[in-house]
Amino acid sequence: MDYGAYAALYPDGPGEDQFERLDWQARRIMDRATTGPDGVHKLTLAPPVEPAAAQAVLRCEAALVRQLWQSEQEQGFVARPDGTVSPRVAASIAAGGESVSFVQPRAAGGPADREELYEETVRDCLAGIADANGVSLLYMGRYPAAKGQA
Repeated sequence: MDYGAYAALYPDGPGEDQFERLDWQARRIMDRATTGPDGVHKLTLAPPVEPAAAQAVLRCEAALVRQLWQSEQEQGFVARPDGTVSPRVAASIAAGGESVSFVQPRAAGGPADREELYEETVRDCLAGIADANGVSLLYMGRYPAAKGQA
């Protein structure tokens, strides 16, 4: 997915400078959820070609990018210009009669809660979606051999 496709779906999300890093993470989450025990990466081997199925994959990726970005915001991370992230630091600044405070953001659950949310998103988006060979992206058995192969 490119940034333009993402921004068309979520115009108020992360900037282009953060997108590549978040998209890479989203793809890793999708890859883990669609790779069976035999190590076959269905999204790489046979990405869906049917338009609705391809759209479902694209929208799943976009939703994950959005969730990853929101999680960083809620957990108090800020993106640096070089693409790395760092924790937001709580501070209070007072000068004369003016005061500025930065409050620690609320906690949005631990890493396990976030991982569960990402996995649920993949299941919701990709349930019933097949790869180009007709194999369900969420099928977790051994990848079927092509017709005529043993």
